[in-house]
Amino acid sequence: MYKALLVDDEALTREAISENIPWKDLGFELIASCENGREAMERMKETVPDLLLTDIYMPYVDGIELARYVYENHPDMKTVIISGYDEFEYAKQAVRYQVMEYILKPVTPSELMEVLLRAKESLDERYERTRTLKKLQGAYVSNRPFLRGRFLNSLLRGNERSETLKDKMEELGISLQGCFFNTAIVEGDDLSPFLNQYKDVRDELALFAICNIAQELVERGSSGVAFQNMEEKTIIIFSGDTQEGLEQQMEGTLKEIQGTVQRLLLIETTIGVGQMVSDISRLYQSYERAWEVMEQKFLMGGGRILRQELLEEPENSRAIDVPRWAGRVLQEVKSGNEETIEACIRAFAQEIRESYANRNRSIIYMQNLLLTVIGTANLVKEKESIIIEEEKELLNRIYTYEHLTDMATDVIAICVHILELLGEQRDSYGKKQALMALDYIKDNYMNSEVSLNSVCSHLAISTSYFSTLFKSCTGETFIEALTKKRMEEAKKLLENTSMKTYEVAREVGFSDPHYFSIAFKKATGRTPTEYAKEKRLE
Repeated sequence: MYKALLVDDEALTREAISENIPWKDLGFELIASCENGREAMERMKETVPDLLLTDIYMPYVDGIELARYVYENHPDMKTVIISGYDEFEYAKQAVRYQVMEYILKPVTPSELMEVLLRAKESLDERYERTRTLKKLQGAYVSNRPFLRGRFLNSLLRGNERSETLKDKMEELGISLQGCFFNTAIVEGDDLSPFLNQYKDVRDELALFAICNIAQELVERGSSGVAFQNMEEKTIIIFSGDTQEGLEQQMEGTLKEIQGTVQRLLLIETTIGVGQMVSDISRLYQSYERAWEVMEQKFLMGGGRILRQELLEEPENSRAIDVPRWAGRVLQEVKSGNEETIEACIRAFAQEIRESYANRNRSIIYMQNLLLTVIGTANLVKEKESIIIEEEKELLNRIYTYEHLTDMATDVIAICVHILELLGEQRDSYGKKQALMALDYIKDNYMNSEVSLNSVCSHLAISTSYFSTLFKSCTGETFIEALTKKRMEEAKKLLENTSMKTYEVAREVGFSDPHYFSIAFKKATGRTPTEYAKEKRLE
């Protein structure tokens, strides 16, 4: 039963709450009713309650100050403020001191009972977490089988003599009965869901908890033993009278281990199973095979039971054509589509997975793909150096990847960055070409031979590419920009000289005065003669 402390300077309020709430029925014992915060602090020195119910306005020490005292000195205590003041500043301070609830007077018994039930639920959760943690910590300290684990580790390294095995196992209470044996390695894929439930808990406790679950299930459900190796991985040795019986025992137990670890610890596990042997002294061969199988976690991902069949090369296996895949990825990079870049690289990773390549070869395949894409992307030196730095960072962490999927994700990110840099590069190149074309217009607008072909010849660029590039950078076609420049110069001549229309036309690059007049009227709304007359009058 949880202890509750009530604090309010109004005697009637204290009396009403004390007498009208069925404290015991709700799982609480009201240890005291205090009339101010100072009296409550003194009472807490004698008995620390689990729940504090307090008013805000009180003499000597008010409710906010009391909440701060609880927050600083008794962080596990739950605080509920019952106040007649609905002010934002009070609520803000209540949040700062992690007040569980802020309720306004007048409060009915039913409302307060609902608050107490929520408080009890929160206290129950805290109690369960504390109890679970203490249980695990106690098991970790008292049940770590050092001598037993040392012997089993030595056995799996092939360092134990067969003639002394029976005596040592009997001495250490290890029972491996039967004619057939196999090993399994249990590895937590991500420990954080368990660790995040508790404060100041390290990986070692999570790894021990996995082993502890495996021990209970192995010893209860089959002939075998579970322990931690020197790297604190959970290792299981199974034994049985027949191959079929042993396979069935292992299958059921390993699935139960995965399910129980997931349910109790929130941790997904990957299990690598070795090869069956008929002599306990040859367990080291099964163990070595189990480690080889665990390498397939890199390809297959976590949360699986991996078996030695994965190491057998499929009949239709073939070498992966990395240059072909690199060409496909580069094509998507140059087309500027992030989704298809990702889809292509994921498909490449899937082909690696289906080839059952080992970890090292899988990494080489992915690395070569990236290097080929970088080498053929045609980035300028400055931008290529940025990508090369990213590629170096990837190489530094290349053997830390847990799964091929993780490495593929990083390769995708680099390829998408190449796409972005190529886009910047194209934009920069396009702006440069557009400016050069505008300079060409400025210098040659008076030449009637100026055309799209002449400027493209000048810039050494194709007409189709230039047209798209120029329009995207300037918002107008080359002919529109040329005509605009010619009209600007024509207006200047008509305004400031007495030149005839045909003379102005020739001066600004029109060989046909009639066509010039049509173009000028289209641009200004007036004929050259009308425009000149109007401007000269002004």
